[in-house]
Amino acid sequence: MASSQTFDRKHVSRLVPADHRVLMPLLLAVTIVNSATLGYDSSVMNGLLILPVYSEYFKLNTATEGLNNAAMWMGGIFGAFLMQPVPDYFGRRRAIYIASVVTIVGVVLQAAAQNVAMFVIARFTVGVGSAISNGAAPTLLGELLPPHKRARVLGLFFSCYYVGSLASAIVNYGSQNINSTWAWRLPSLLQFVPSLLAVVIVPFVPESPRWLIAHERTEEALEVLLIMQGRGNVDFQKGDEQLNEIRTTIKQEAIEYSRNPWVEIISTRANRKRLAILCTFGPMINMFGNFIISFYLGKILDQAGITSPKTQTQVQVIISCWSFAVAILGSFMLDILGRRLQTFIGVGGMTITLLLIGGLIKTYGESANTSGIYGTIAVIFLFQGFYAFAITPMTSLYPTEVSPFKLRATGIAIFRMLDSGFGLLASFAMAYAMVNLGWKFYFINAAWNFVFLIIAYLTFVETKSLKLEEINAKFEGGEVEAVKAGGVVTELAK
Repeated sequence: MASSQTFDRKHVSRLVPADHRVLMPLLLAVTIVNSATLGYDSSVMNGLLILPVYSEYFKLNTATEGLNNAAMWMGGIFGAFLMQPVPDYFGRRRAIYIASVVTIVGVVLQAAAQNVAMFVIARFTVGVGSAISNGAAPTLLGELLPPHKRARVLGLFFSCYYVGSLASAIVNYGSQNINSTWAWRLPSLLQFVPSLLAVVIVPFVPESPRWLIAHERTEEALEVLLIMQGRGNVDFQKGDEQLNEIRTTIKQEAIEYSRNPWVEIISTRANRKRLAILCTFGPMINMFGNFIISFYLGKILDQAGITSPKTQTQVQVIISCWSFAVAILGSFMLDILGRRLQTFIGVGGMTITLLLIGGLIKTYGESANTSGIYGTIAVIFLFQGFYAFAITPMTSLYPTEVSPFKLRATGIAIFRMLDSGFGLLASFAMAYAMVNLGWKFYFINAAWNFVFLIIAYLTFVETKSLKLEEINAKFEGGEVEAVKAGGVVTELAK
């Protein structure tokens, strides 16, 4: 029952709405904007590589093409070292501001690039900004949202990558008719729009109550917890209970993990299990085969016999729409199928479709068989669907869930560092692999996807419907109380 006490704000800005009909769409907007920034920043290169004027301006060869793609991942690796200190020191909200400013600087440099070196520096800067944003925004959302909304919103976080990807594809499709360097400068410049929107939206969302409690701002944290209950549902007793639960957990972590978080991540068996998940899931993100769809779609379509830049950009637009729709479905299925089963479905599907893509390209890649060419495109869509359904919504959700508060920013930083590191590797290696191996490359990629499937089966822990504190107890080996439909179920942590 709601308390009769009057809730009067003293610390949280009045700009933050108490009405969940307004607040939840704003939190969803934070999700869309930050993820769309990453989607646009990553996918813009795919579109630029299709444009002849871009390749001709920079006189690209295989090496410089790989370098231009790799620069953002270099920035991501450097930015990974900032993902823990910036959100932990400045707060989750202010870290999003910092990320937006860094990204905008990189965007301006990219649009004004005069040579490969300037373009690479610009992409590096964009990568740093994206890394900080991907440390701060999912952490903020994960620490604000209750379990029944966390999976959907955080699942949507990376699913909205395709909003940016689609916007990039549409802009590139329109700019291909520009007969000047603005054909690639305009898509580059428009990268600033999502970052600008992030700056506009963030003042209307609250800070993480867990971060506030950790910095001894308990009154402000209580106000945030009461706001997150919704207007008309303010229950001070429940708010105090939540506050004490979080404070107790943070104090316990402070005692258990008293050293630097980079040391603590390997200090206990539970933390090493978390680290094993982060260190396997991070490399998987860019090595499943999706990297070639995101960055080298033009080359795949060339191999499949589709060489028209106009047709290639049309395919890019359609595949972005398809991926976004499937990723949204995957975000809502996470609390139905569970994290483990959904991952197994996605990885298994990608393994099979990669084998089919390789076989179809070998058979029809250099032929005039229209049915074979369209069949290849259809299987490419199926592959991207499996990735979007399972891996896309897991990308921001799972690293946030498996890491306890004190190690959360560190855990996400490790995950993103490996993600960017293998993205960098893929940027260079895949360009050469696709040229030298042709259809065989897809068979090789399918083989290591099967290995990833086994690793996920052995290491991934189910976190469906659990509060962050309950997930922590599950790793530590204690009892977990998970609220299920129809009552409370006590489950012995495995």
